[in-house]
Amino acid sequence: MDDLQSPPWINPSETRTALAQGTGHGIRIAVLDSGIDGNHPQLDGITLTDNLCIKAEGGIISVHEGDGQDLFGHGTAVAGILHKIAPDAEIGNFRVLGAFKEARASVIRAGARLAIDRGYHILNCSFGCPGKTEFLMGFKSWIDEAYTRGVHVVAACNNQDYSITEWPAHFPSAISVSRAYGEPDQLFFRPGDLVEFGALGEEKKAAWLEGGSRSVIGSSFSAPRVSGLLARLLSKHPGLPPLLAKSAMRAVADPWPN
Repeated sequence: MDDLQSPPWINPSETRTALAQGTGHGIRIAVLDSGIDGNHPQLDGITLTDNLCIKAEGGIISVHEGDGQDLFGHGTAVAGILHKIAPDAEIGNFRVLGAFKEARASVIRAGARLAIDRGYHILNCSFGCPGKTEFLMGFKSWIDEAYTRGVHVVAACNNQDYSITEWPAHFPSAISVSRAYGEPDQLFFRPGDLVEFGALGEEKKAAWLEGGSRSVIGSSFSAPRVSGLLARLLSKHPGLPPLLAKSAMRAVADPWPN
C-alpha cells in the first residue's frame, strides 16, 4: 500500500462529509470471496483491478488468473453492493471460497496476503471461520500484517449469533459487521461487543449467477455496505490508519436499532 502521510485526527464533521460526498475514488477493495462475474449487467462500469483464483492442491498453494467465474454467486452479490455504495472504487477479485462457500484457512491467508502486497486498501471478508484454537494463529498472522501495513479489514459475523467467536470478525483491529435494518447507506454502532457495527443486510435483487439476480439476506451483505462507506471516507481522507478510521466511523454511526 502507498506510504501516505496520515493526518493526526479526523473530526466527526469531516467524517460525515466524507461519508456523504465520497465515491471511493482512488481506493482499492479486495473481495475475498467465491469469485466475481465482471460481466454481470449490475456491475456495468466496474473496474476489476485483479481477477485471481487461489487454490490449495496437494498441500501447495497456487495462484491462477481468474476466468470470470463465480462458483456460488456470493462474490458477485458482494461486488454489486460495493459498486452501489462506492461506485468509483477499484475492486479486486480474489477467489478463495468454493462452490458452497467452503474454504481453507491457508487459501484465505494466501489471498489476503496477496491483496495486501498488491496495494489494496480494504479487504472485504464476507465469511467467517469457526473460532477454534487451531485456526487462530493462521488468521491472526494476516490480520496483524494488514494492521501493521495500514490495510483495513471489514468482516461479517455469524448470522445466528454475533457473539459466537469467528475469524476474522472477532479480531479487534477489524471492522466487524452484523446485519441490521435501515437505509442502504446507514451505519449503526453497538458498544461493548467485538462486532460493533451494523448495516442493512438485505438486498432484494442482488447480482447472482448467469447474469441473474436473487433476494439475499445476512451479514455477508452488510459487510460490503460498510466497506463501501469506508471507501468513501478514505477517498476523502487517504492514509487514515485502521483504528483511526474505525474510531471516526464509530463517532458518527447511529445507535443500534432496538
